[in-house]
Amino acid sequence: MKKVHRNLLVVLLLACWMAGLVWALTWYESRYVRIFERPAFFDGIPVSPPFEAARVQVLHVWQSGCPCNGGHQAYVNDMTERFAAEGVVFARSGARGADALPQALRQLPYWPMPEAWSAWPGAPAVAIWGADGRLAYVGPYSDGASCSEESSFVEPVIQALLAGRKVNITRQDTLSCLCEID
Repeated sequence: MKKVHRNLLVVLLLACWMAGLVWALTWYESRYVRIFERPAFFDGIPVSPPFEAARVQVLHVWQSGCPCNGGHQAYVNDMTERFAAEGVVFARSGARGADALPQALRQLPYWPMPEAWSAWPGAPAVAIWGADGRLAYVGPYSDGASCSEESSFVEPVIQALLAGRKVNITRQDTLSCLCEID
């Protein structure tokens, strides 16, 4: 009889241990394992730009700690420095702390997301206004987890605006690597 009780106790302990492992794995996956490349809809409700109209303006929307940032950081630094030299002005939004931002974003003024954009689909992303103060582009930097001069959606928009052409890409469905904004 003792052997049966001992075997039953061992089976119950093993069942509890397995249930604990299953719970821990489920909790870990729900908390840390997520799909970041996902469909998103950017709806750029027109809002006033961060600065007074007169020059092309770019707002970097960034979330610290987002795994999607890694493939964009070098491009964001390069693009910000290059276009700042051409008179484009930049601001940042999303993450408040400057410690985990790419070098170029650390020095930019912080601009809080407008209330009208409370449903912004995620970061890293960008909003661009023309020199006339009209919203020209909202969306991701590119369609993947990394961005370069060749794959950028942003580059052609800024170049067109600097050349005086009109751009209106303020509503778009996209598949991008995005994180929720805190």
